[in-house]
Amino acid sequence: MRSDDGLPDLTVGGDLPTGHRPADRPRRHGRVTLAVAAGAIGLALVGSFFLRQQRATDPASPRQVSAQETPAEPPSTLAWLSALVARDGTSVTVYAGTSAECEELVQPQAAVVEQDGTRVVIAVKARLGRATDCTTSGGAIPLVVSLPEPLGDRVLRDAASALPPPAYFERDLPGLSSDKRWSPHPGRWASTDDGWFQGYNGPGGSHLLAAGRRTAGASRPATVGTLTIGARKGVITGGAEGSWTLWWAAGEVTYSLRLTPAEGSTFTLKQFKREMARLNWS
Repeated sequence: MRSDDGLPDLTVGGDLPTGHRPADRPRRHGRVTLAVAAGAIGLALVGSFFLRQQRATDPASPRQVSAQETPAEPPSTLAWLSALVARDGTSVTVYAGTSAECEELVQPQAAVVEQDGTRVVIAVKARLGRATDCTTSGGAIPLVVSLPEPLGDRVLRDAASALPPPAYFERDLPGLSSDKRWSPHPGRWASTDDGWFQGYNGPGGSHLLAAGRRTAGASRPATVGTLTIGARKGVITGGAEGSWTLWWAAGEVTYSLRLTPAEGSTFTLKQFKREMARLNWS
């Protein structure tokens, strides 16, 4: 029996073509299956061979290196600007930075690299990177270094330049950190070629600016008064219409304290002297 399209009907119950018997069907089906499988394996082997040949002739593509695999440049030894020695002499805060525009120090570290009976050499190491905020780049940052023993009369030197940068001493300043009326302003400090500065917020909205600079480069307005501060004598400049400043010298450094009243307020010279006398002078 044939189907409507002229091909033999191979459905169950139909007549088989001449020469085909039911017993022959499983054996013929097995031979067909083996032939198809062998053909597929042969095609796969041929395709694999040509694929290997194609890869061998292709130019090698560069391997993509992730950011984690990129080796970082080793830190450089950089010059630091100045130092502030703690009151007890057992630690030093060095100020380091970069003058390049939109550049900042990456993971800066400071440590003592050499010392003897006359000097203490401190090295600052860091990598230079692009600043996250170019409007605030270029400023110096403080790095605290613990000394194996108090500094005493030894000289601080910079490992990068072998020179002694300006060093300022808390022992020559009033103890503002122990005076609860004044709190250091984290955004009002600086260390530049012109000197060291630290701002404080005080009673009634007043402000105090402590500063230190090398005496050779210091200049001040005309003296309007004097004041004894501890074992030293200071001079006063300024006026009631603005702010008053107290100046005094210690070694090769000239220090100053400028008191600015709250907006809309004034200080008389007498009031200024009283405020300065209340500070803890050692």
